[in-house]
Amino acid sequence: MRVVLASRNRGPVILVILLFYSNIPVFNSQAETDFHATLSIDIEHGTVIDDEFTFKALVIDELEPHSASWELLDSTSTRHYVSVSEFDQGVTSGPLTEWTFDIDIFPETVGSCSCILTVSVIDSNGVTVLESASIFILSLGGTGEEFSPTLHIREIGMDYWHSKSYTLEALSSTIDGNMPAFSTIISSSSTIKCTYEGLEGEESHYAVNYNSTLHPSLSDISWDGDTLTFEIDLIDFDDGWHDIIIFAQSEIEDSTYSHDCISIMIDNTPPTVIVNIPEELTEGTDTVYFDASSTFDEYWGIQGLTYTWSINEIGGSGEEINQVFSGPDYRSIGLNLVNSGVCFISLSVSDKAGNMGLSTTTLEIINMAPTARLTINGQDYFDNDQITMSPDSSILVDASSSTDTSNDIDGLRYVWRVDNIPTYEGPSRSISWPDGVNDGSFVLSIEVIDDDSESSMISIIVVDSGGSGSPPLSILILIISGGFLSYSIFRRSRSDDSEIPKWN
Repeated sequence: MRVVLASRNRGPVILVILLFYSNIPVFNSQAETDFHATLSIDIEHGTVIDDEFTFKALVIDELEPHSASWELLDSTSTRHYVSVSEFDQGVTSGPLTEWTFDIDIFPETVGSCSCILTVSVIDSNGVTVLESASIFILSLGGTGEEFSPTLHIREIGMDYWHSKSYTLEALSSTIDGNMPAFSTIISSSSTIKCTYEGLEGEESHYAVNYNSTLHPSLSDISWDGDTLTFEIDLIDFDDGWHDIIIFAQSEIEDSTYSHDCISIMIDNTPPTVIVNIPEELTEGTDTVYFDASSTFDEYWGIQGLTYTWSINEIGGSGEEINQVFSGPDYRSIGLNLVNSGVCFISLSVSDKAGNMGLSTTTLEIINMAPTARLTINGQDYFDNDQITMSPDSSILVDASSSTDTSNDIDGLRYVWRVDNIPTYEGPSRSISWPDGVNDGSFVLSIEVIDDDSESSMISIIVVDSGGSGSPPLSILILIISGGFLSYSIFRRSRSDDSEIPKWN
C-alpha cells in the first residue's frame, strides 16, 4: 500500500491515510447469490447416549456438498470415524437447498466414553465447515463407570501468533452438570508439537488450577456448562513455540480426567528496527534508497514482519508532501528527493503477534548553489578576467551554460550588473558600452540565482580598447568585492528584482 498526500500550508498538517483493500466485496448480481454453506447438528451438548441413537446433520447451500465426515474422539484417540459421500435433498428455498445425512451412534461399537462429536463438511467450493458437540456414551453394562468431563480446544482460524496473553476457548461438559476442575500446563514445544513427553518434574513447566484461589492475579474462568473460556498470561514466557495442555477433572482429587493440547507461537518481543538513513543528503539525486533489511525479530527473524514508512517532506518554500508505504515487501524503499528541504522519516515494523518497533529520523536535503558559466563572443571567461572592447562596438555575452541540479536548472534567473548595478535579466544578449561610463573601464557581472535564492557570480573587467590602460588589478578586485557585498545586502533587503529589465 502506498499513500501520498500533498499540502502547501505551512501550519500543522493532519495526515489521513485511506486504506484500500483488495478484498472489498463487489456488489453485483453474482455476488448477491454467493452464499457460504452452513452446518448444524441435531444434538445438544451433554447428551447421554445409552442405546442406538440416530440424528441428522443439516447443510444449507446452493449446491450439494462435495463430501462430509464425522468422528467421535476422546482425549487419547479417535473412537469412531465415518466418511459421507451421499446426501439427501430436502427443502429448497430460493437459491438455497437443504442437504442432510444421518449420524448413527452404536454404544456397543464405540464403548463408554466422554466424547467430542466433530462433524466436517466440504462444500461445493472446497470450503470446510465444522461443528462439534460434547456427548457421553454408555455402553451396555457400563452404568457404574466414572465419566470425566469432555474437553476439546477450539482452534479459531489459523492464527497461532500471540503476545502478552492468549484467550483459550474449549468445549467442556460434565455428565452431572457440575463444574469441573480445570488446570493447565504450558511448556516449550519439542520438535513434534503436543507430544506430552516428560511433563512430570520438569521445572520449566507452568501449571495452574483455575478453580483454586491461590492465583488471584489470573483472570476468572468462564464456563457455561458447554464452553470453557479463560485468558492465559504469557508475559513471563520466552518467545518460541509452546504447548498449552489443559486438563478437566470432575473433582480436584479425581484420578480420571480429560485433556487436550494446542501449540501456539509466543512472541512478546517487538522487532528491532535497523534502518540506514543519513542525516544529510545533497539535492539533485533522482532516487534515494532507504534500507531496513537488517531489521529483525529477536527469536522469529524476519518472517511475518510488516514495514510501514511514513515520510513527511517539507520543501524549502514551505510546500509539504506526506507519503506512506506499507506492506511485508517494503524492507527497502526508493524515494525521489531531488528538492531541498527537511524530511521526517519514521519506520514502524510490526510482527504477526502485534508487537511494533519504531525508528524516527530527520533527513536534511541540502540545496546546491548553481555554478555560473560565462562566454563572450563564444569564448569562456572566468571571475576577474579582463576583456577589451571599443565603446562603439558590442559583445555577445551568454550565461546559458550555467549548471545546477536537475530540479533547479529550468528555473534559474540570470541578473547582469554593470559596476554592481542590476541592469538586465536573461541568459544572453548583445551589449554595448554602457552610457555614463567614461573612465575607460567598467565591471560586468553575471549572477545566476536558483529558486532557493542560492547564487553564483562571475565578474570581469571590461576595458576601453582605445584608452590609456586599465587600473591596477588589485584595485579592481577590491571594487568588485565591495560592490558585491553592498549588492548582497541590498538584494536581501528587497523582496524581488522586478525593476530589472527582461531580455528577449
